[in-house]
Amino acid sequence: MIKVLTRLLCLVGISAMSVASYAIDIPPGQGIAPPPGKNSIRFEVNSVRVGEKYRDSESLNTGSELEFNSLGIQYSRSLMIKDRLAGFYVNSSVASAVPGGSIAAQGDASGITDSAAALVTWLHADKAKGRYVVFGGFVVVPTGDYDSDRAINFGGNRFAGGFQLGYHTRLAKKWDGMVTTDVMFTTKNDDYRITHQTYEQDPLYSMQFTLMHNIDPSLMLSATYYIYRGGAGHLDGVAMDNDVSRNRYEMVLSKRVKSAKYYLFVGKDNDTANGFIEDRRVSLRYQYYF
Repeated sequence: MIKVLTRLLCLVGISAMSVASYAIDIPPGQGIAPPPGKNSIRFEVNSVRVGEKYRDSESLNTGSELEFNSLGIQYSRSLMIKDRLAGFYVNSSVASAVPGGSIAAQGDASGITDSAAALVTWLHADKAKGRYVVFGGFVVVPTGDYDSDRAINFGGNRFAGGFQLGYHTRLAKKWDGMVTTDVMFTTKNDDYRITHQTYEQDPLYSMQFTLMHNIDPSLMLSATYYIYRGGAGHLDGVAMDNDVSRNRYEMVLSKRVKSAKYYLFVGKDNDTANGFIEDRRVSLRYQYYF
C-alpha cells in the first residue's frame, strides 16, 4: 500500500511541476502594438484543479485531485529599440496546493513558483487595418520551491525558454482574430523525484486560436482554443512514452475602466493523452497602465 501511494504521489508531483511547464500563453488582445513608453503592472489570482491521470488517452482511475491557487505579479513596458517597437515583461508568483480525493490525507503545501521574463518586438503594425505581427523570446528561471523528496513542488528545478510568433487581425467591425505558435526548450533536471534521476524533455510545441468580439470600445469577450504537442520526457536517457497531446479551451471577459483593465478567465482541458487532466481553470486579473 505504501509503495502504491508513493508511486501515486510521485505522479502527482510531476503534475505539480508540469502546470507551469506548458507554453506561455498570450492573452487576447496582447498582439496589438502599444504606444512606446507604456508601463503596466498586473496582479492575478489563479485557481487550477487537476484530476485523473491519463496514459495513452485512457484514465488510470487514480481518484486523485489536486488544486493549485496562486497570486502573481507582472511588470511590463513598451519601448523603442532603434526604430522598432519592442516590449518586455517579468513575472513571478506564490502558490498553494491542496490535495484531495485519494491523496486528501497529504498536507497542503505552499511556496514560490518559477519566474518568467520575455522580450518581444513587432515585425508589422498597421493600426488602421488592425494587423499586427509580433515575435518574442522568453525564459523561465527556476526560482520555485523544489525538493526531490517532496511529492508536490512549485518549481521544475531547470531552466526553460523558447520563441513565440503571433498574428492579430481585424476580421469585421467588432471582430478580431489572433493566431500564435511557439516552441519551448528545457534544460535537464538532475535531481528528479525521490530516486534523484535525470529528467529531460523534448521541445514542446503549441498553437492558440483566439476569436475576439468587441462588444463596445471598453468591453471584450473572447474564446481561445489551445493545442499542445511534443514534450516527451526521458528519465536517465530512457523514453517515458508520455508525449504531450493536449487540447483546452478558455473564455475571457475583459473590461477597461480608465487606466485599468479587468479580466475574467474561465477554461478547462478538452482532452489529454498523457498526464493529469485539467478540470477547471479560473483567473481574475487586474492590469494598471501608466
